[in-house]
Amino acid sequence: MLWRYPESRVLTFVRITPVPFNTTEDPEISTADLGDRLKVPCSLEYWDELQHAFVPYREFSLSESSACELTLPSLTLTNEQKDLVTSDLWRIVLNSNPDGGDEQSSDSESGSQQGSSGSQLLPCDQLVSPTALAACTRVDSCFAPWSVPSLGVSLTLAQIQLHLYHHLEQLGTVPSRRLRPFLPDRKLPQEQEYLVIGAQEPRVFLRQWSGGTGTVSSTRLCQEIQFSTELDCRLLEYRNLTWLCLLQPFILQGQAAVTRCSNNTLLDGNVFIDPVFVNISQNTVHSLDTALQSWQQNGDEGAEELMVSHHVVCNDTQESLRFGQVDTDENVLLPSSHSHQYSWRSHKSPQLLHICIEGWGNWRWSEAFSVDNVGTLLRTIQYKGRTASLIIKVLQLNGVQKQVIICGRQVMCSYLSQDIDLRVVQHYVNPEDQTVVKEHVDCLEAGRKLPSYVLEDSELTELCVRARGDEDWSRDVRLERKEKERGSSSVVQVPCSSGSLLYVWCTLITMETDSHMQQRVVVFSPLFMMRSHLPDPVIIHTEKRSLGQRESQLIQGQGHQEQLLNTENDLTHHLTFQASEDEGASHCAVPISTAVIKQIVNSNQAGLEDSQEHILADFYGLKNNSQPPWPYVSKDTDRPGSEVLAQWDSPMQVKLSVWRPGLNTLLVELIPWALLTNHSTWDLWLFEGETIVLQIPAGKTLVPPNFKEAFQLGIYWSNTNTVHKSTALKLVHDLTSPLEGRRAMWRQRSPLGRSPGRQKVCQFCVSSVVRHGIQIIQIEDRTILVNNTPYFLSYRALLSDQALGTTDQACPLPDTAVFSLAPAGQKSPFRPVSVACWDLLRKDGEIPQFPLPTRHMMFSCLPTTDPGPVAGSESWSLPAPIRPDFPRQSVAVPGEICSSSGLSTRALVMTYHEHLGITYVTLNEDPCPHMVIHNQTPLSMLLRENVKEPPRTEVYCRPLPADSSLHHGLYHHFSSFPDCRQREALPTMLLKISPNPNVAPANPNMAPANPNVAPGSSLQPGDLRTSPEWSDPIDINCPGTQVVFLAGFGCLYIDVVHQGGTVILTLAPEGSVDSVMRLHNRTSNWKLAFRVLLSEASVSLSDDITSRSGSVELLRLTVSKLLLNLCPARLGDSGMGLVTAGMGEACLVEVHCANLQVDNQLYNRASFHFPVLLCQEQSVELPLWTSDANPTTSLQALEEFKASCFLQLGLTLDREGYSVDQLTFHIKPARLYLEDTFVYYIKTLFHTYIPDSALAPSPGPNPSEYYGGPLVPVTVLRSIPALVHPLRLQRLVIQPVSVLVSIHASLKLYIASDHTPLSFSLFDRGPLCTTARQLIHALTMHYAAGALFRAGWVVGSLDLLGSPASLVRSIGNGVADFFRLPYEGLTRGPGAFVSGVSRGTTSFVKHISKGTLTSITNLATSLARNMDRLSLDEEHYTRQEEWRRQLPESLGDGLRQGLSRLGISLLGAIAGIVDQPMQNFQRGSEMQSSAGSKAKGVISGVGKGIVGIFTKPIGGAAELVSQTGYGILHGAGLWQLPKQLYLPADQKSALAPNSHVKYVWKMLQSLGRPEVHMSLEVVIVSGSGQEHAGCLLLTGEVVFVVSLSEDTQQQAFPITEVVCQQDPHHLGALTLTLQQQRLTNDVESDSGREWLSEQQYSRLVDYVTRASAFLSPSASSLQQAPPISPAEPPPAVTKTYRYLVNPAHASVFVSKFTMVKNKALRIGFH
Repeated sequence: MLWRYPESRVLTFVRITPVPFNTTEDPEISTADLGDRLKVPCSLEYWDELQHAFVPYREFSLSESSACELTLPSLTLTNEQKDLVTSDLWRIVLNSNPDGGDEQSSDSESGSQQGSSGSQLLPCDQLVSPTALAACTRVDSCFAPWSVPSLGVSLTLAQIQLHLYHHLEQLGTVPSRRLRPFLPDRKLPQEQEYLVIGAQEPRVFLRQWSGGTGTVSSTRLCQEIQFSTELDCRLLEYRNLTWLCLLQPFILQGQAAVTRCSNNTLLDGNVFIDPVFVNISQNTVHSLDTALQSWQQNGDEGAEELMVSHHVVCNDTQESLRFGQVDTDENVLLPSSHSHQYSWRSHKSPQLLHICIEGWGNWRWSEAFSVDNVGTLLRTIQYKGRTASLIIKVLQLNGVQKQVIICGRQVMCSYLSQDIDLRVVQHYVNPEDQTVVKEHVDCLEAGRKLPSYVLEDSELTELCVRARGDEDWSRDVRLERKEKERGSSSVVQVPCSSGSLLYVWCTLITMETDSHMQQRVVVFSPLFMMRSHLPDPVIIHTEKRSLGQRESQLIQGQGHQEQLLNTENDLTHHLTFQASEDEGASHCAVPISTAVIKQIVNSNQAGLEDSQEHILADFYGLKNNSQPPWPYVSKDTDRPGSEVLAQWDSPMQVKLSVWRPGLNTLLVELIPWALLTNHSTWDLWLFEGETIVLQIPAGKTLVPPNFKEAFQLGIYWSNTNTVHKSTALKLVHDLTSPLEGRRAMWRQRSPLGRSPGRQKVCQFCVSSVVRHGIQIIQIEDRTILVNNTPYFLSYRALLSDQALGTTDQACPLPDTAVFSLAPAGQKSPFRPVSVACWDLLRKDGEIPQFPLPTRHMMFSCLPTTDPGPVAGSESWSLPAPIRPDFPRQSVAVPGEICSSSGLSTRALVMTYHEHLGITYVTLNEDPCPHMVIHNQTPLSMLLRENVKEPPRTEVYCRPLPADSSLHHGLYHHFSSFPDCRQREALPTMLLKISPNPNVAPANPNMAPANPNVAPGSSLQPGDLRTSPEWSDPIDINCPGTQVVFLAGFGCLYIDVVHQGGTVILTLAPEGSVDSVMRLHNRTSNWKLAFRVLLSEASVSLSDDITSRSGSVELLRLTVSKLLLNLCPARLGDSGMGLVTAGMGEACLVEVHCANLQVDNQLYNRASFHFPVLLCQEQSVELPLWTSDANPTTSLQALEEFKASCFLQLGLTLDREGYSVDQLTFHIKPARLYLEDTFVYYIKTLFHTYIPDSALAPSPGPNPSEYYGGPLVPVTVLRSIPALVHPLRLQRLVIQPVSVLVSIHASLKLYIASDHTPLSFSLFDRGPLCTTARQLIHALTMHYAAGALFRAGWVVGSLDLLGSPASLVRSIGNGVADFFRLPYEGLTRGPGAFVSGVSRGTTSFVKHISKGTLTSITNLATSLARNMDRLSLDEEHYTRQEEWRRQLPESLGDGLRQGLSRLGISLLGAIAGIVDQPMQNFQRGSEMQSSAGSKAKGVISGVGKGIVGIFTKPIGGAAELVSQTGYGILHGAGLWQLPKQLYLPADQKSALAPNSHVKYVWKMLQSLGRPEVHMSLEVVIVSGSGQEHAGCLLLTGEVVFVVSLSEDTQQQAFPITEVVCQQDPHHLGALTLTLQQQRLTNDVESDSGREWLSEQQYSRLVDYVTRASAFLSPSASSLQQAPPISPAEPPPAVTKTYRYLVNPAHASVFVSKFTMVKNKALRIGFH
């Protein structure tokens, strides 16, 4: 029924009285029984001009018995215009929903059940006649000009695609260190498209309403935008270069509106999202991680080259190799010592590689091999009598990537410090039986290895060496090895240009002896290596006493290793050491010779086998510098258990050891007894008794003399020309703990400052540790300051064991030394600074050793801080104690007044860390100051915190200068950080007027000449009468205004505002209160309301690595019906219990989720027990939301939905919207199913999902390494951000949680606990200011305590005990129902009482029977499983587990299954006696084991068989009971495991679509990688009409046709000879017409005609025809020649190919084709 108005109108009222149905035509419908149940679903629709379609507006149902009235928005001037729908064309559609009227006919319960059946009995036009409907309908409408949109815009597109690319020329080019020593061959395409986000048919509608003539709405302007599209996302997978579906296509639709009305702006939006399916796998993680790394290194050419592909093939041979995928056209040339990032050519063919040596005949390919499994393979190639053995090693680089190294049998490597030349002589016999001799000469660089030689051991006959650039070669190296010997060593004499001989060890090591993969490694290493651990270089004299020669060599110290030159074998060399030219050499000489190594090696022969494998590893991959640099103490390593230290008397020792395991090189180490490092800022003196032993300048490391007694450290103070000593320190040579972190501190007197007797104290940390047998003693400053702020700071360092001021007065400023701290710049990071000395504030002279005085610091930001008497204490912060129990303090540092905020202080955070005895104090800007005070009175005041409990440190008064704004840090905050306490109130504050406004820290008994207060001075009792009194306490917990009487001033108005954890106090006199209130209580004039409805989101975790044919689903997380609601939180609004008083315009975010389930997708594949891991306890199956049917249509439906949700999360954001203020979480009862086998399986795969960048973050250089100065340990650097940016919440509430937990553990014994109830109490904390670690600790403790309290239930629920707890619970529930239900019925009447009695009795019987049956069944199952396990028969156990998964449906089913399994168990028990020994015997034969082990296997088999006789029948009997019980429970519907929501859908990799990169890289590489302008997926239609999938590739010169089923190129058309167009009759069809000239005879084909294309030929004919008209012919030629007529071109053959394609893509392809063709023909501008 359609009607029209002359103008657009709003419907205000629609009422349809009962409509008479026309039921006479069908005798089956009688009005009597269907009268009030028969309903006809209808919908009211309006015509939308922008969408050009009818849009549903309201759904309703017609009835014969009841009237229907629609709820429509009432028309008032205050209405939102976007809520009103205006249209001139309306209609009512009958039977709009033939599937059932469930959603619409919710008026009565009966209607909804019968709606669908009624609507399907007759077509609606027969039931309701149009005239009857028109007669029964009343419609009221209204016309208001301001409700009609003044502007409408509609935009519809076919598709939008966003393509993301890697541009490799912009990224790093440095060869990867993990692939050392191979260089990249850079054959990757330079542009790689890796992500495509597509939007299908995006539609946008924009409407605007302007204000009308009414007074209210005159300034109103409303704009609305509606949008809808289908989104999808594809990601490049680098293994096969195919597309991965990251996001399956889903529809997104929504609307956003902006309403502006008299200074207020409201922005509200609604988004509806159809079900979203996301798939995450290892390949996805790898591709996204690669993309992230490429963005980070964009433009940085010094970065390492990205490794994108899954395989990196490295050629470690001297030959050039070719390789490719078998059964494809691929061949990749790989030069020697290069690596190639390889992706498979085709995912349709077998993924195996084959390989050949370039230059060996016509590409003789080896047999195919797989590179997917880690290990070593051998492939041989035969050619002209030669056999080449290629050893292929596959190594795992990370979870996804593998390195494939192809090498030969002969490997040469060198540990020498000189380059040497190698000559390798090769002998082999060719097919003509001639012996061929070849020589290879290569340079072996120092410390490198050569690419290996592809030679057999028998072919390599000679090997000799020479120094680089020399003429003479050495004698041949012995290459034979003795039997049963893995390696042999010999000394080779290498002639040098100087005439001398260089002696080197040449060690032969055979890898994989006597196997196919045998390799011979030749290692050249020096005879002797020297390593000196001394701070300075040492001269070494080498004496060859038998020859009477002596030579000297300078050896660098500090742990450097150098080769000992000019040494020979079989000679004894005597080494003497000399510190410098001036000093004498050491008296005793150390004899060394090559024979010494034999004694050392023979003593530790055990580990030799493994060690030789590691020699090759030295030349590949990352170089591992695990130990810290000299002097071997690093801040970051936790100190290991100290090495055992032997005390010796001499200060030096020479140690001889094996340099590298497996080699014969002897390492000579020069070891001092101790190293003393001075890391402090002072030059120190060392005393032993009264004698000066040593002077150590700052930053130097020296070897101290052996200490006989306790030593002291001293500092020379130039002002007094004296040396001040510390207390004595004794080195303890205990084997377990050398001096570990002892503290030393000492004082020095100094005449600095004006008050006599002021002392300065230096604090040092002395620590000792043993490394490499050396005792290393470090002296460091105890306190290190780090300035992370952009401000230039000054600081004073104070030591005091008493209060620095009184509680009633401002803190006096002590007269002490001032130091400065440079700011951290934008580019230059911070520089740590040591605190050189502290000022000691105390009356008497001596320092007590313990307890140490407390350290305090004062800071200032003022640029010219004068340490003299002029600067008052207002220019310095309050003293901040440096103590371990105050890890984070807010410090208000005075500075210049900020122009924007008017604050005269900077809020800084001072953090405290102690690491290995040293205190690190860092200063950062405070992101969230605790308190800001605006003093708007003309008075200077003092503010005091009223601390509840006795403070642990002095709490100082805060001076508030007149008309100033400053920050303040409360003792309450920093003393409780980072505890997560229960709710507690902030302390009250007290105010009073400063006694003397001129001098803030006034003190009545002070001499006028010296305005600064002497330390420790206190007020006299007589002065207290004159000093003003404190005001009444001010409560800062409640926002609002308070009035306080201030002695000496009058009434003071105090305004308290809480803003995101910051308390803002404003103190104002009476007159200016109003302006202050207006200033601080202004609210923002725009509001945001947003709502997102997600009908379902499902995230699956897949495994791509285990199965190469495709990905296998492991887990699936499904969230149904998610509502995200963001709205302004009004004052005192308590959404979900969140009270936001005093927060102004905060924002409330609510997340509601109807259902959440985690499924085990491997349940159907493997023998796991649970299909679901986490789900709701009472799951209700409800239809998914649609954009029309969802709870946002009415407020009541929305409230009902929120109440029924499984998960609810509420957040309150602060006014700025950047931080969370309050958080509450609520979850309904849930079920949790855990089994250890599944957890272990996921754990084994877990590491493959962690990307490289997360595993090995590139360690940024420690900033202090650039600038010298003390180092800050990485552990301290990492923990600073957690303290600077703490977790701040006003309130955190987690509602009580109750979970039913089922756990199955089947490691040694099968232990199960089913449906154990765990309940956890409310977790409520606030206000919180803590670190994430501390909060997690508090949560863990809370829930661990809850679980411990229920430990009894867990034990009681064990199946082995028959789960008595669940039986008790069932009986309890049954008894409760038995009494509760009749009692409830009694209150409602006699009928309800009777039904209550029957329902109660039923529930009682049901619960008791269910509990008893479940208990017996679980006990039997547990017993059966344990018996199967004890039978020791793996096959029997697996078979039983498989059967157990098939749960019986009924009692008969259960009995049948149970009896059959009992029978099989009995048979298995008897057969096992024979079967088990036979199996073991067979296994022994297959493995070719000895007779003894076979006999042993048979005996153990007999034992297993005997055990099976007892265990299998018991297990079978228990299984009979268990299956029968399950049958009864299933049949009665009392036992139900939750089901998976989605069955696992495995993605086959062979079906994945090809990516753009694959076409460019793999298919068109023969063309030199041309630019692919477009790739278009098509359906190829053959001449016979058959269709198959294909792809058109448009390049600059050729159009290629690729068959997707075969993954090969089928056709190629020159672009100039084809015409491409869209079929005008069928827009989805594309035709390619190829025009070829047919050649008439052979003569013509030899002429130049064939080179002319069709266009060129036609132009030639045209030219000749036209030009002939301008000839002036002679008369003779006119008579002889016939008239000229253009020759007929030879008949052209045209062939048309047809393709089916998306019409929108077809038009794009045609236009791109035309553009490219014009460019090829040079038409137009290009």
